Amino acid sequence: MLESSLRIGSIAGIRIGVHYTWFIVFFLLSSALAAFFRETHAEWSGSTIVLTAVLTTLMYFVSIVLHELGHSLVAIARGVEVRAITLFIFGGIAQAEKDAETAATEFYIAIAGPLVSFVLAALFYMLSVWSSPYSATFTEAFNWLATINFVLAVFNLVPGYPLDGGRVFRALIWRLTGNADKGTRWAVLGGKIVAFGLMLSGALIGLLPGMLINGLWLIAIGWFLFAAAEGSRRAYFTQRLTAHVQIGEVMRTEIPTVSADTPIVQWIDGQMLRTGQRSALVVENNQPVGLITLNDIIRCPRVQWPETPVRSKMTPVNRLHTVKPSNSIFEVLQIMREHNINQVPVANEENIVGWVDREHLLKIIQLHSTVER
Repeated sequence: MLESSLRIGSIAGIRIGVHYTWFIVFFLLSSALAAFFRETHAEWSGSTIVLTAVLTTLMYFVSIVLHELGHSLVAIARGVEVRAITLFIFGGIAQAEKDAETAATEFYIAIAGPLVSFVLAALFYMLSVWSSPYSATFTEAFNWLATINFVLAVFNLVPGYPLDGGRVFRALIWRLTGNADKGTRWAVLGGKIVAFGLMLSGALIGLLPGMLINGLWLIAIGWFLFAAAEGSRRAYFTQRLTAHVQIGEVMRTEIPTVSADTPIVQWIDGQMLRTGQRSALVVENNQPVGLITLNDIIRCPRVQWPETPVRSKMTPVNRLHTVKPSNSIFEVLQIMREHNINQVPVANEENIVGWVDREHLLKIIQLHSTVER
């Protein structure tokens, strides 16, 4: 979901983006702050209330970015690359290339975000004290930002995955037992317990007069945490699988082939539609000369298919991306993503010995994820 975000810049090589759901929460939070300022400062003009609410909301999301940067910069320093930070309806998330390899790395990355939020809370509090003799609007805004950053830090330290506290808890279990899998399972369980607690609290609060919206919001946060905890569990075991299983163990050894002079329509009707194989190795004199895929031929007008040989639309063998049997599933998926391809031949030093496509890999990953429940 968070891949489809609008890029707004980058910091230290980390892409900063906003998901469309962020605009929803920005509007809701700005409106709530405007209502709060209108009630507590009736003497303020309408324009002052709106401007203060909007700027305070923006500074809150700047705080979220700084919180995630705390995680990200420590992660990079510990050898974990971070692709992006994305703001969305429930806050922000840093997207790392891989999981931490040691309990210490996991601990330092996890604790960095709340520490940044505590520092921001202290900074905004000092700014509110400094500004109090000069501007009531700045003082009110700084007070709110100090409070929300403190609450953000404390809430994130709750020991439930994927909250920062859950990651700290995972790191501690990992360090004590020497077992990262056990740490992950305990932290995910903690995350689900926290999620159920939030949803139950939301249901009870929603029954109180005038508290329906607050109750629904807590239920939504609880539901999101539950889904995120389960998603984090799946992502962890998927990453472990993809990093340690070699492609030679899961590749298809029956390689789909088609003669270079075969008309496109014959390949489609005789092979692709019957077998479901969307691509094939193009051969001539029993030697591979290229790769043909469905994406290659759909750019050719249908009326030309009977007279057009597959060699005219194939990717030549010297331009093919191949992988080795020793490559991990993770490495192969990275190659597919970087080059926007869905299948690759598996080759040793001399010959193509296998075949792998994205759909096949995803099925294997899904099966392993189900077994790891």
